[in-house]
Amino acid sequence: RVGSILKRLLKTKKIGHMGTLDPFATGILPIAIGEATKTIPYVATDVKEYVFELVFGQATDTDDKTGTVVATSDSRPSLDQLQAALPLFMGEITQIPPIYSALRIDGVRAYHLARQGLAPEMKPRQVTVFDLELLSHNLPDSAYFRVVCSAGTYVRTLGKDLATKVGTNGYLKSLRRSKVGKFSLEDAFSLENYEEKGHITEVTSKILPIRTVLDDIPAVTVSEEEEQKIRQGQSILDSFSLSEQLVVLLLGKGGELGLAEKKQDQLFPIRVFNFSK
Repeated sequence: RVGSILKRLLKTKKIGHMGTLDPFATGILPIAIGEATKTIPYVATDVKEYVFELVFGQATDTDDKTGTVVATSDSRPSLDQLQAALPLFMGEITQIPPIYSALRIDGVRAYHLARQGLAPEMKPRQVTVFDLELLSHNLPDSAYFRVVCSAGTYVRTLGKDLATKVGTNGYLKSLRRSKVGKFSLEDAFSLENYEEKGHITEVTSKILPIRTVLDDIPAVTVSEEEEQKIRQGQSILDSFSLSEQLVVLLLGKGGELGLAEKKQDQLFPIRVFNFSK
């Protein structure tokens, strides 16, 4: 939905997104437009931040508010129990992804199997939680948390496991992704606000230059002769003393030219940008 709206709005055929959001979730979804789609594999999005509300006393089959209640508990955690449990979910932890997820099982999305009444086998995975804190609470019923975690972490599973650890059931009532890599809510625009007000400047003012989102990749400026070779798919001599296997951003006379990889003493183009003049 987001991609089709932006294609129409920005009059472009090329839109790419960096990651997905659960259907009930809100927050950051980084989008690449036009030639910027070529940079998606090289943009750092490995660390993400979420804010979520965890409701205690019930479990659902989706681990969020959209599911059907499958278990209940009269037990409720105390504030001390919650605070004592948080460190147990810090660092590298093991998760079993929810069956209602986009993971592929023998080529089929797990949620497709789950909706057919099947129970796909979800294999444990290692993820990293860099920070987990209690923001506020409405105990004994619910509490709000902030988590900073690695890509691939299922916050729904984190909430369910946290509730289990303090002796009850739980599901996520809300989930908001507040950061993806260097992208934050301050960089974002609201799709709902645009659809309601129709102000295209709210969208275009949030578009970041390619160089901004690749600022963790070294940038080198090439000559006009080297630029011509790169545009023809040819390698150029590394005259910058770069590290082996390093990916660099090439800058030409008109700005961002493309991405190249250092192999031995040559820079080989791996993505070349073709911006309209």
